[in-house]
Amino acid sequence: MNIKDAKQIRIVEYLRIIGYSPVNVKGHQYWYLSPFRDEKTASFKVNDAINEWYDFGISAGGDLIDLGKLLYRTDSISLVLLRISENALSVHVCRLQHRNARPCPIEDDMQNLRIECLSQLALLSYLRSRYIDEAIGKQYCKEAHYDLHKKHYFSIAFENRSGGYEVRNPYFKGCIRCKDITVIHHVADAIQGHVCIFEGFMDFLSYQTLHKKGDYHLCLDFPVDFLIMNSVGNLKKSLAELENYAFIHCYLDNDLAGQKTFETIVGLYNDRVSDESVRYRDYKDLNDYLLGKRR
Repeated sequence: MNIKDAKQIRIVEYLRIIGYSPVNVKGHQYWYLSPFRDEKTASFKVNDAINEWYDFGISAGGDLIDLGKLLYRTDSISLVLLRISENALSVHVCRLQHRNARPCPIEDDMQNLRIECLSQLALLSYLRSRYIDEAIGKQYCKEAHYDLHKKHYFSIAFENRSGGYEVRNPYFKGCIRCKDITVIHHVADAIQGHVCIFEGFMDFLSYQTLHKKGDYHLCLDFPVDFLIMNSVGNLKKSLAELENYAFIHCYLDNDLAGQKTFETIVGLYNDRVSDESVRYRDYKDLNDYLLGKRR
């Protein structure tokens, strides 16, 4: 067996072979009790659509080879391949299962990308439908124009620190160019003592809107910096940035992914971390709180 062969094996199938069953399945997302430690709440996720895993407890993930290195406590790829081969071949029906190649992201087909100031009435209307203040939307967002399959489209664009853009409109959510976190400083080239962290930019815009409305039950009434993860998959990058702050305020989603992300941050930074999601515990996220949409 070589590396290419090993990566064709479904991780969820391999975990089943070695004795691990998911405790929850939602679509392509399989949640497990971590194979690396004893726990009562599942913090290990496999995305079966792309055949990759992520462990929120150790902020690590990857393909089956990466999993094997941790399972078998070795950096030797040869040994990992041997162990995978032994297990995969031990049950006839669990031999290599060739999967379709991962489809190219739709963003790869976009052409004639153009970034402009946010002004399209349709996009501003979309922000209003999410109760986002228009001036705040224009302050922090731009709009992306692009051609896709011979048609022209435009979306709200939120820039990350690597020059990529999270893009969203009522029908599409994705990322153009590179995926990364976004850090917004209260004062340019200066770091505050406090930072607020959000999973996505819509939650960040919701916070800014609530702050403008004077909702200090939820918002902080002193200078802070902001870190927008743009995906819980960017947790490792976020953790490195959070090292700069004495106080970390987590405005994460009230779901399993948000809980596990918070637990990971607490595990690293302990009493420097505050769980601000309790302020909107009856809502899935900050935007639902702004909308008044209870769970």
